[in-house]
Amino acid sequence: MERLTIKEIARLAGVSKATVSRVLNGRPGVSPQTKEKVEKIIQTYSYRPNPLARGLSSQKTGVIALVISHSAARLSAHPFLLEFLPGMSHVLEEHGFRLVLSIPDSEERYELACQLIAQEKLAEGVVVLGVRRNDPRLPFLAKNNIPLVTVGKPIGYTGISFVDADNYGGARLATEHLIKLGYKQILFVNGPKEHTAAIAREEGYKAAMLAHNLKPEVMYGDFSYMSGYRAVKERWRKGRRVLAVFAASDMAAIGASTAFKEMGIKVGEEAAVVGFDDIPYASLFDPPLTTVRQPILELGEAAGRLILRVLEGGVTESVILPTALVVRGSTPSGLV
Repeated sequence: MERLTIKEIARLAGVSKATVSRVLNGRPGVSPQTKEKVEKIIQTYSYRPNPLARGLSSQKTGVIALVISHSAARLSAHPFLLEFLPGMSHVLEEHGFRLVLSIPDSEERYELACQLIAQEKLAEGVVVLGVRRNDPRLPFLAKNNIPLVTVGKPIGYTGISFVDADNYGGARLATEHLIKLGYKQILFVNGPKEHTAAIAREEGYKAAMLAHNLKPEVMYGDFSYMSGYRAVKERWRKGRRVLAVFAASDMAAIGASTAFKEMGIKVGEEAAVVGFDDIPYASLFDPPLTTVRQPILELGEAAGRLILRVLEGGVTESVILPTALVVRGSTPSGLV
């Protein structure tokens, strides 16, 4: 008979995988009766633990886990991640650590991923990307003494180290740019409502609008191309013909630009579109996209350095990197 997995041993013994792991690694917290039952099953089926699995079940794994929450799971195919990952992994590799990804595809799996990392000690530290307001997984990791860093301000919690871009300042710059061009109605196509970066960008947008006695209008999406495309189409379908759009991501801004093009509206002349990120596609799109540049590669590097400092027992830190407005052809060069 083929040797059993930890999961199968746990099922046969009527215990959790964590209990089997404790027995295999000689850790306390298992009653003599349970230990005997698990060991008998292991002996019966000649279980041989996988060396990699044994290493991951110890506290010194040499692994840092990057967990991407369900609200940001689409980032797995997003240009943001393609820039962020090399920065973070390079810093970690220089210090002898490996980076592993966990990209759950549902809320339940997101919670399970954090539980397994905490209970099984699968990683020495965790970085959470795509953090939400009052994210329930953060205190779970913290109370299990897992060194933790978030990419994005952990709204609702204190004592958690984080790295972030100046989302508020960048959003305000983008909105002020459109206002200076003469636009009075500016639609903000945001990301998920509880996403902390989306919250900060919305605050920056609203601050600029209200400072000029203009009425904010926000539509929520998921940072994707389709969220920008649908927002413009929906608003025009309802007879509200907006000509200025600020999107919380470049992909959403490109979607908005495409919607205008399909309606025969010239972006950069009749309509103005501004994005956020400055992904490589931004300068290649037609017309090239005006956007808020956030230092994505540097964010990854900062996240890597910060989780290493947290592992060393450093104090709680926050690292905020600057953003800058990059003006290109998707906004008119003069007043409208």
